[in-house]
Amino acid sequence: MKIKCKFFGLPEVQKMVGGKEIEVEIEGHTLGALQQHLKTIYGESIQKAFASQILKNGNEWVNIKDDKHPLKDGDHLSFLLMIPGG
Repeated sequence: MKIKCKFFGLPEVQKMVGGKEIEVEIEGHTLGALQQHLKTIYGESIQKAFASQILKNGNEWVNIKDDKHPLKDGDHLSFLLMIPGG
């Protein structure tokens, strides 16, 4: 299944993957399967993306520790580095 990943505020990750957006094809149907797939391709350094906030399809915040969170073909995940301030 294909998942689109966008990276915001994560320049090291963007450099690693070659841009702000990638589309990957994974075997499993969970956030953990995506994480494992990305680690296989890009190495352990991709973990920086999973230290951010994840917005699924523009309307659902996903707990980054929920590796069993279901994904489906065509989902869009936005990885956002949130920096508090005021």
